[in-house]
Amino acid sequence: MRVHVSDAACLDALVGDLLRGGCVPARVDDETVDVIHPDATDAREARTELGFFLRAWQSRHPKVVLTISY
Repeated sequence: MRVHVSDAACLDALVGDLLRGGCVPARVDDETVDVIHPDATDAREARTELGFFLRAWQSRHPKVVLTISY
């Protein structure tokens, strides 16, 4: 899954939270990160779990717009 943030200053916070959540983030550029959920049993579960995580993260950072691509 690829996640783009509207504010590059928030990418470090997102990456840190993803790491604490057991995900494997890999920076693509200053505003984009690829994310792997290694504990998911399949792609569908990974999308579901990461979707929940990202919605919760965005609720704590309401000024940041996340764009997600699969």
